[in-house]
Amino acid sequence: MFAVIFAVMCLTLTASAADGVSVYMNGEALSFEQPPIIQNDSTLVPFRTIFEKLDMTVQWFADDRRVTAQSADTAITLFIDSPVMYVNDKSVELNTPAIIYNDFTMVPLRAVAEAANAEVEWDGESRTVTITSKESEFEAWAQRVLELTNAERAKAGVGPLEWDDTLAELGRAHCEDMVSRDFFSHDNPDGETPFDRMKKAGVSYRAAGENIAAGQYSPEAAVEAWMSSPGHKQNILNAEFTSLGVGVVKGGEYGIYWAQEFARFK
Repeated sequence: MFAVIFAVMCLTLTASAADGVSVYMNGEALSFEQPPIIQNDSTLVPFRTIFEKLDMTVQWFADDRRVTAQSADTAITLFIDSPVMYVNDKSVELNTPAIIYNDFTMVPLRAVAEAANAEVEWDGESRTVTITSKESEFEAWAQRVLELTNAERAKAGVGPLEWDDTLAELGRAHCEDMVSRDFFSHDNPDGETPFDRMKKAGVSYRAAGENIAAGQYSPEAAVEAWMSSPGHKQNILNAEFTSLGVGVVKGGEYGIYWAQEFARFK
């Protein structure tokens, strides 16, 4: 909750399409439905695309023309035409405010990316913005799920699982698929089961299993939800499994999706 009073002066601001400006994040070229614009020597981009690429959950509140973005440890709030941004309730002055342009809510790229703990570089010669995010919050969350899972196994006298990158990529890909195609199921809309997807990825296993969850905003909450369900708990405590990969993706109807991929390889 914010109590904010601000005055808006009528200024003549020049906003122009940023022809030829490219934006890259962690080596990926970003595309925007509304191309970036330049205002007061700052690059502005549509808020939803940039915040979701920064692994943040976004909301737009039309009543007070407010944008919010939330991750596990960072909350960002901007008001349209306000020269102040709020980061975890601390005010940050902006060189250029968020604006409405061609019916799109545009936010200052450098300010919001740096507030989300990313590094931003501008190459004037090539007109390229390069964003490098620090270690993904979700990579840390996935490792935390491994730790919590092994803690539950230890309580039950079961040996620990080892991390496997291939299983993690399968879990992440399934979460991304659930977000993009708006479903929540072990089987995807093409009828592929978790075991079909493992075999398709070249995973040869003696035993395998999958847990999925949605809507839990911490590793602790996700593991607690699984441990409260007999079938999911059985997978977590299954002594046949020796390896685990975890995928975590934000977006979709539930806001966040989780997948544990278990296996004992041949």
